[in-house]
Formats: sequence, structure tokens, C-alpha cells
Amino acid sequence: MNNIENIYLDYNPIVQEFTEEKVRSGYENLYKEMQQFLGDYELAKHVKVDEVALTHGILDYFTDISRLKKLHGIREVNDIKVYAYQSYWLLRRHPLQIIDNPDNDEKVVFVNEKFVFSRLAKFLMGAQLGSDIPEKKRKSVLNYFDTLYYYLKFRNYDAQMLELFILSFQAGRLVGEHQAG
Repeated sequence: MNNIENIYLDYNPIVQEFTEEKVRSGYENLYKEMQQFLGDYELAKHVKVDEVALTHGILDYFTDISRLKKLHGIREVNDIKVYAYQSYWLLRRHPLQIIDNPDNDEKVVFVNEKFVFSRLAKFLMGAQLGSDIPEKKRKSVLNYFDTLYYYLKFRNYDAQMLELFILSFQAGRLVGEHQAG
């Protein structure tokens, strides 16, 4: 007899739908990003990537994408949905696990939120991240990112809300470009 856990953990149809290669590639890419992030922020001695949690996060992401594609008749999802849904499942599954935090450092405590935040910031800003933002716009951009990070740490979120955050940033960028031109 199937119990809820066995039904929930049966990812075989998802792997068949997207192919093992695509699922494995998604896992490997995120794993490498996480390792790079831990190295860049000197967190590798305090935090590890929990491979089981990351695997579940990736498979849950593909499960949601499968549902979206079927529900809306979509062939391919856009980058906005990819980042929103991956971010959501990374935040839910917490694949970055604290090994130790002897100094009670906040950047270690909120490591999953910080990782997701850094991915979203890079996606939204692209090559401009930390560079040539005009001074009068810098404060607005920083306020937006402060709010996003706050939401990731303390507010209720879902993939649709994260998608809206991304879309609102892009809309604001378009309005700013229109006003400047």
C-alpha cells in the first residue's frame, strides 16, 4: 500500500519527463554555484552542501515546472520562472547546512537566504552588479535589494511572489530607462 511519503517521494515520472541528464545538470550547476558562493564568502569551513536536500530541491523544482507547463500549456519556461521556482525550493529545502558557527555570525545563520539573494541579485543586475549605477538611482536599487533580502529571511514567500519581485524589478528598470531617454 502506498503511503503519502512514498507517493510524495516518487520522482521517477519527473526524471523521465525532463531526462536524468537535465536533472543531473541542474543539480551539478547549483552545487557548483553553492561551492563558489561558500568560497567567495569564506563560509566553506562553517557550511556544507547537503546533497540530499539539494537533490530534493531540484526535483521539487522540476515537479513544479512540470505542473506549470501542463496547466498553462507552456513548452519552455522563461528565466524568470526558473529563478523564482529554483529560489523557492532552495529556501524550502535548505541545502546549505551549518556545520558550526562559533562566532554566531548572521551570514552563517541565514546562509540559504544569502545564497538565494546573491543569485537573484546577479540575475537582476547582470554585469552591473556593484558597478556603474548612477548615484541618484543607487539608493533606490539598494532599498529594493534590502527589502528582497528581508523578505527572504523573515516574510512568507512562495515562487509566485519571487516571480513578482523579479518582474517588478525589470519593470522598474524599463520605466527608468524610458524616463532617462
